[in-house]
Order: sequence, then structure tokens, then C-alpha cells
Amino acid sequence: MTTYIVIGVVCALLFFGILIGRKIGFSVVFEKLAILWFKLACSFALLYIAHIIVDGYDIIVPVNLFSALTITILGIPGVICIGVLTVFQ
Repeated sequence: MTTYIVIGVVCALLFFGILIGRKIGFSVVFEKLAILWFKLACSFALLYIAHIIVDGYDIIVPVNLFSALTITILGIPGVICIGVLTVFQ
């Protein structure tokens, strides 16, 4: 029940932020957040696909928030970092 309240409050804040942000200039902030969420979703997809591919070789790719944030922030070096940590764990 409380999760629905939290989700409702977050949605309401985002809605009012968009309405007010058009007048103040928050569009750049929302654009950066949208890009961050897109990169995070792509990172999770990449980790999941890698997990499925290397599962037959008894290598476990961690699909978690830390790995996804590492790839989101670092990009290709983050993928290499997670790959090295996965192989040599």
C-alpha cells in the first residue's frame, strides 16, 4: 500500500515539475535524467543478454544495480571492468 503512495507522490512531483519547469527552464535537467534512465535500461539489457549467453560456460554475470550503474557511468570501460571482474572472481 505504501509503495503505491510513494509512486503516486513521485509521479505527481514529476508532473508538476514538468509544468513548472517549462517556465523556469528545467527541460535540460529532465533531458539529462531521460538520457540517464535510457542508458541504465540499456545497461540492464546488456547485462541480461550477457548473462544468457555465457550461462552455458558456467560464468555468472551479475545483473544488479551496481553493475548497471557502472556500465551506465563508465560506458565501454565499465563493460570491460564488469567482464574482468566476472571472469576472475
